[in-house]
Amino acid sequence: MNDTMVQVEGFAARCQKVLQVAKELFQSKPDWVTFFRETLGVSGAARSVFPTQSEYVLFEKSNEYVEIQNMVLALRNRKMPGGGANEPTRVITVRLPESLHEALKAEASDHNTSMNKLCISKLLQVLIDNPKQSAPPRSAAPASMGSPMTAKPASPAMPQTTMPATPSFRSTFSTPTMSPPNANKFGQ
Repeated sequence: MNDTMVQVEGFAARCQKVLQVAKELFQSKPDWVTFFRETLGVSGAARSVFPTQSEYVLFEKSNEYVEIQNMVLALRNRKMPGGGANEPTRVITVRLPESLHEALKAEASDHNTSMNKLCISKLLQVLIDNPKQSAPPRSAAPASMGSPMTAKPASPAMPQTTMPATPSFRSTFSTPTMSPPNANKFGQ
């Protein structure tokens, strides 16, 4: 057996090991924050089994990772008072263009949720390194509001996603009005 074959089998076995930890924890019905911390968090099972960034990125493209993400989603969708009460929260400030802020606000309103929950849902989604090689974009519905994640990686190298039947898009674009010749709307 060559070294590449041993590495692939070793990688698959490690993916299964992390998934087994996740399944056992999921059976105890923890809140989603505890589950995330123990499986995918900085000191969680996945980071201990895949300590390098390159290994972890490959793990993120595996079927096992998708299954764990679906478990996070299922736990987030449960109505549980005080979910994650054992873990303190932190505040971050993100500077973003007004148009993006308005789009997030509209999307949160469309899904009858808070911007905070919407942003957490978006942060929990898998990042794809090379958008040119990626499948079509995910549904505009946040992970916490919609159905389970639909990503089904064909191989550990590239995840696949499905498009929603009716995309959720609300354009706020309006035709620009005439402005003075020296007016620079975009600050360029």
